[in-house]
Amino acid sequence: MRDKVVWNLACIPNSFLNADCQQPAPRVARMNSRLNTAADGEAQAVWSDRPCGRFEVAAFTNPSDIEREWRQLESTGVATIFQRYDWVDAYARHVLPKEKATPAIVLGRLDGNPAFILPLATSTFGPVRVATWIGGNHSSYNFGLWSHEAAAVMASMRRTQIEAMLRAALDGVDYAVLRRMPRIHDDMAQPLAALSRSPSHTEGYSFALAGGFAAVLQKRNGGSRQRKIQSKERKMREAGVLEYGTVRSLERGNAALDFFFEQKALRLAEQGQLNSFGAPGVTDFFRDLLDRSRHMSEPLLEMAELRVGGKICAVIGSAIHRKRVNVYFMTFARDELAPQSPGQVLTFRQIAECCERGMAAYDLGVGFEDFKTHWCDVIHELDDAYVPLTSRGNAAIAAIQLGRAATDQLRRNPFLWQRLKWLRAYLARHAFAGNR
Repeated sequence: MRDKVVWNLACIPNSFLNADCQQPAPRVARMNSRLNTAADGEAQAVWSDRPCGRFEVAAFTNPSDIEREWRQLESTGVATIFQRYDWVDAYARHVLPKEKATPAIVLGRLDGNPAFILPLATSTFGPVRVATWIGGNHSSYNFGLWSHEAAAVMASMRRTQIEAMLRAALDGVDYAVLRRMPRIHDDMAQPLAALSRSPSHTEGYSFALAGGFAAVLQKRNGGSRQRKIQSKERKMREAGVLEYGTVRSLERGNAALDFFFEQKALRLAEQGQLNSFGAPGVTDFFRDLLDRSRHMSEPLLEMAELRVGGKICAVIGSAIHRKRVNVYFMTFARDELAPQSPGQVLTFRQIAECCERGMAAYDLGVGFEDFKTHWCDVIHELDDAYVPLTSRGNAAIAAIQLGRAATDQLRRNPFLWQRLKWLRAYLARHAFAGNR
């Protein structure tokens, strides 16, 4: 249902918007605080920047309320896999209730047509209410969904105008934290770039598959790499029949997921890291993605596996959007075959398979890993945006940025940072061993 706030953003005085911003260009409309009631009794927020066009902005608490508009933007606009309707709907069903969060999905219309969607959710922390992207740590890239016309209009707006739009749509929300926003995606510059933002602590890694697997290898010392993989495969075959490829049955897909969840929990416990895959509802979320993908030409989740003697040794979970393969996760068993690098072998073979299927790019996701540098030649720069919507939100953002500055200072001291990581892993290993 729609948010019950109506705000015509037509003529708010520039002094109210922001005293430190530049004078607006003549074509930028003024805004005012006059409230009007929508003719149908439902709420909407309107921002107008030109005589014959305007954004109408409203927030919805159920993805299905705007499924038609959502799927239209998916097919004609620009988005990532993490903002597709079925991905967000599955997360909203299984995880958001466990997080005690409520969807606040912002739909913008331009000249009456769907123009953009920001899949957000709101949560309460102490005295403040915050809006964040739906998906949490499982949503690597948060771009929203945009028509090309809407992106161009939004890019011409000033920070205070965008903040006013969000304030009108997100009634009762004190601030928004919009993490991991790509600066550019599918040749589209970030439409929300005017917001106050800073570089994320992580970045994404990908490479093109143009020209086929031989061309991919040629750029990456392919002959030597292929010989090493073939040597590892020969040694694995000594232990049993070697099989690898994309899983086609739902039963085997769920078995591969079970393997991943088990191995991931073990590794993160040993390293002293929180297991976001073990959070309430997350297992059901990924199973739902797998189930929804059965009849999709571009699945939300498909599993690839490597088996030796019928036993799973490594798995990769990935998705496809606009012929771009997005890797969610990869893991392998730490057993007698671990020295043969089953994860590396499966990655090598999956990339070859993706080339055969005509995929355009292979994205290894966010977070630095040494093996990613062996494949990837594109680094996706990401930003975190902080959007104050009330005075309490301003105070909360100031506290967040102080904490972030302290963390950045710690990261810049390699000695202290490594000692902290070592201590965390040491304590976690001992706690894990004591619970076994």
